[in-house]
Amino acid sequence: MKKVLLVGELSEIVRSLNECLEGDFQVQLCSEQLENVQAMVKIIKPELIIICQIGVQEIDSAIFEWIHEKCGGTPVLGITTSDGWKQCRDFYKMEQFDVMFRPVAKQELLKKCHELLTGGVGKPEAEAAGGLRRKKKIMLVDDSALLLRSMKSMLEKYYEICLAKSGEQALKRIPQENPDLILLDYEMDGMDGKSTFEAMKEDEDMRWIPVVFLTSIADRKSIYSVLKSKPDGYILKPPDENRIRETIEEILGGGDR
Repeated sequence: MKKVLLVGELSEIVRSLNECLEGDFQVQLCSEQLENVQAMVKIIKPELIIICQIGVQEIDSAIFEWIHEKCGGTPVLGITTSDGWKQCRDFYKMEQFDVMFRPVAKQELLKKCHELLTGGVGKPEAEAAGGLRRKKKIMLVDDSALLLRSMKSMLEKYYEICLAKSGEQALKRIPQENPDLILLDYEMDGMDGKSTFEAMKEDEDMRWIPVVFLTSIADRKSIYSVLKSKPDGYILKPPDENRIRETIEEILGGGDR
């Protein structure tokens, strides 16, 4: 079995990742201290290194630097959030490093690991086969069918798009679709954007997905109310294609990464 070093805070999330991997790989857990990573790399000589940034306030960039310098031939997969990606973006842009955003489905994780171990370092399967790189998946949530159609038309040439017409429907579809980012209408009838966002934050698998609010209220007091929820961004309606793409790319690092 291929040897995998799983680096991260020894939490329920890392244990869950270990359970996903251990049937296919020989997995060694390692805490996120540089000296521990150095020791474990020397002992087990891993063929793949996975760095889980979930639940870690700020991972030591020296780990990335050391791996890049001393383990240049070993593929590295980061499991991260938009904030974690921003923190380490210079490394994730290198050929040696690849990245997946939470939530990560088991089959997607295993597929990515096998791909990296067979030579597709930093290259999603479509690109490795000579095609285009995998499009990021964006979920659009709005109770206006007209706006959903309009935004889908704007974005589908850059991203894979999935739709939800209510907050309740979004919460049901998120585990099925595993979107990389959600554009969420703040002022929906029924379960509004704020309530949907709060429900996501209470769910361990959804809380890490970046959310950008769409709102038609532009006065300072209302905008302050939107930002109090601490979304990853907000966009005023009617949405502009360039503004949406700039926001998505700022959060995810590009639509086709």
